Amino acid sequence: MAIITNQASVSYAYGERTARALSNVAETVLVDPVTVTKRALGTTYRAGDEVTYILTARNGTAAPITDLTVTDDLGTFTSGGVTVTPLSYIGPAYLYINGTFVNELTPTVRTDSITFTLPTVPVGANVMIVYKARINEYAPLAQANEIDNTAMFESPALRLSQMAQGAIQTESYADVRIVKTMTPNPVSDGGRLTYILTISNYGNEDATDVTLTDTFTPAPTGITVSVDGVTVPPALYSYTGGTLTLPAACSSQESTIPAATYTRDPATGVYTVNPGTVTVTVTGTI
Repeated sequence: MAIITNQASVSYAYGERTARALSNVAETVLVDPVTVTKRALGTTYRAGDEVTYILTARNGTAAPITDLTVTDDLGTFTSGGVTVTPLSYIGPAYLYINGTFVNELTPTVRTDSITFTLPTVPVGANVMIVYKARINEYAPLAQANEIDNTAMFESPALRLSQMAQGAIQTESYADVRIVKTMTPNPVSDGGRLTYILTISNYGNEDATDVTLTDTFTPAPTGITVSVDGVTVPPALYSYTGGTLTLPAACSSQESTIPAATYTRDPATGVYTVNPGTVTVTVTGTI
């Protein structure tokens, strides 16, 4: 939409004099035949997230539109000579006209795009397509990356080709998971048992102020604790009633799980997550 302004002037003479008069400034609103927008619900994403996108179009022409197609590229981009698509259409897709639900849409789905063919769009109507896509293995996950998703609205009869873009950025977050194993198995009564706790961060931001709590049953005695192979002095952890807390309150023990790193296969474009990992080992007598 734009504002058109216009002003006229007249020049004239009387006797030996000349003069000029200006009209008022006239205005009118110029409305595009079809106005389009695209946006996502939410501004950030993580690996595997489902993202809801909203495509809208308004028919500003003097006649219904019967041949409007909308093609969404699902964020397809080329990097290092490899073309990849970081979004996978999962549906469903819903059509609304003037805010009222009409029906579910079945798009034409390709590896690098989806295309919706709309029914008649009445004069002055606002059309909205709502659909879901999933962040897949081709999406960049490190901080300060984004998926720029473009939709093209086309109508041959109107000679219309308009583009709408919507970008979402990677969320900065830590995603910590823990796996515990024991060895040996089986263990003899009175023998030494080792607990191995692998703490991994799959997010793109360091996890800080990490506190590990583990209650052992039965409680081992004479325990030793190490982090990544380095022995932790007893003053830096607490062990009371069979419960280990690492680090202890007000301890100077390091408590950070580093962020993951991401490796992109140059041939396929697939990203691999390499989690930041810290290993805690506890050994005691059962």
